[in-house]
Formats: sequence, structure tokens, C-alpha cells
Amino acid sequence: MDKYIFWSFWTNILFLFGMIGYLLMDIIDYKHLNIFNLLLTNIIYIILACLFVINSTLQFFVIYYMNKHTQRYYIIILSCIFDKIGSYAYLLGAILTTITIKKLNIIWIFNTLGVCGFVIGAIINIMIPGMSRISIWANYFNLLGSLFYLLAIIITRMTLTQIFVIFGDIIYLIDSVLYMICWFQERRWINIQNKQYFLFK
Repeated sequence: MDKYIFWSFWTNILFLFGMIGYLLMDIIDYKHLNIFNLLLTNIIYIILACLFVINSTLQFFVIYYMNKHTQRYYIIILSCIFDKIGSYAYLLGAILTTITIKKLNIIWIFNTLGVCGFVIGAIINIMIPGMSRISIWANYFNLLGSLFYLLAIIITRMTLTQIFVIFGDIIYLIDSVLYMICWFQERRWINIQNKQYFLFK
């Protein structure tokens, strides 16, 4: 269980810092602050996308060290697969944006695949509720954030798209904080279980 807690911690930390990064960058983009030039902005977006590719990989480490008899075990595996698809699609979209801005249709396809991956993963994740009220809320916020991203893809007006993306970022940031709280609760519960085990051993 120690390794499960370890990998779970880093998964949640990457999610938290990744969403802080996306929110800041999307606000800068929306306000046209021109803090960074276009190339540097695109590179930052690639780095942020890489964080979520790493995050989706670490999720499988978490699953590997998870209790296989957990009620949500197979649901979590399926959800993580779609998260991984979404993360890689987003990364490819970010790389293509940096390499060439001319292939807008291909970039849109990768971004749409990424968002759809996140939406499907989030829908699968709420099929069986979490153990605590906070984890249930975290899963619903995860779905809500992905739906805002989906709306941003569908809507063609640039200003509205950016606003929906920022709302999605905020919801995902709240979601990442909720998952971090869940981690602390889970660590506390595991520590109590371990103490009881050694006490009655």
C-alpha cells in the first residue's frame, strides 16, 4: 500500500500543477497580455500536455499497486485508458500547433479526440460511485470540466471558446484540489488500518 500511496500522490500533484499552469496560460492568452512570444507559449503548452501524459502513465502505477478486490477496480482501468488516449491526443495537437499552424483541421481533430477521451473517461469513472462524498464530488467535477472543454471545441466563436476553456480550467483545478483531499483522507485511513493490523497481530 505504501507504493500505491506514493504513486497516487505524484499523480494528484501533477494534475494540480498542470491545471494551475493551464489556467494561467489560458488567462494570459484570453487577456492578450503578450508576456511570452508565440513560440514560447506553444512550448509551454507542450510541457503542460507532457505533464498530463506522465500523469496518465502514473495512473497505471497506481492501479498496479491498488487492491484488486476494490469495487471500482476495472472501471478505473477503463477510465485511465481513455485518459491516456486523451492526453496523447492533446500532446500531438500541441506539437502540431508549434510545428505548423496551417494544418488547423488536423489540430482540431487531435484536440477533439483528446477532449472526447477525457469525457468518456470521466463518464466511465462515475458509473460506480467513490467511497467518500468528496471523491464522488471530485468525479463529477472531472466530468463537468471535460464537458466545458467539449463545449469549447464545438463553439466556433473565439471569445466564447476561450471563456469556456477558462471555466473548464477552473473546474478542473477545483477537481484536482478535491482529489488531493481524497489522497490525504485515503492515506489517513490506510495508516489507521495498518496501526490496527499491528495492534492485533
